[in-house]
Amino acid sequence: MFGDWLPGIDALLSVGRSATPAGVLESAVRVAADRMRGRVVTVRDVPMTVVDLAVSTDTVGLAQGRINEVRFAARDVAWPGLPVDALTVCGRDVRFGGPLSTRVVIGSVGLRVSVSAEAIARPPLAVEVVDGRLWVRKSPWPGALQVEPEVADGALLVRPVAVRAGRLRVPVTRPAIPVALPDLPPNVRITGVTVTETGLDVEGTAVDWRDRLSGTPLTELLGLLTAAATTFTVGARPAG
Repeated sequence: MFGDWLPGIDALLSVGRSATPAGVLESAVRVAADRMRGRVVTVRDVPMTVVDLAVSTDTVGLAQGRINEVRFAARDVAWPGLPVDALTVCGRDVRFGGPLSTRVVIGSVGLRVSVSAEAIARPPLAVEVVDGRLWVRKSPWPGALQVEPEVADGALLVRPVAVRAGRLRVPVTRPAIPVALPDLPPNVRITGVTVTETGLDVEGTAVDWRDRLSGTPLTELLGLLTAAATTFTVGARPAG
């Protein structure tokens, strides 16, 4: 049926009726991952390069219709308004609603987004990391403002802590400033932020996430995975 597009997919479809959705999906993800790693894909109109797509499970979990962990990692994510260096999404305790159901409940979803200092800068402000500290400069002012990122009530803030003029660093006390972020998936909350050598790592989580992978039968869901692996587009039905 699919020829050489995705070796092994016909075999997966042939056992789909006797296997659990978790088992069939696990096998399909593994096969698709082999074709996607290192390729540019489009996920809901956002291009990115796939670094990893993996599942972690065991025999008991599969028999119960459960996958321990699903992990997706990408780099060079062209998020509108905020280029992202790296993105990791990890779903744990993935459970299906029934033997032939594509309704899925995920115990927890964690994500990590890595952005460079240049990406979060907005003219006339420039941002840089020096010795693990985050500095903001405004041209043509020769000095810089040191800020420390923090998270409060799910919002990302930066708190001014010092002013630098030449070699002189003067501590300051000012209210934290909110940082505008792109729209996040439903139920995702920012939980942490870390200054890295090149910018920021922002972490978030979504607890008790529920959604339907597809409103169509399991075999069509596998067809969508096939299309993703061959056309490198995720989140839309294939033409025809």
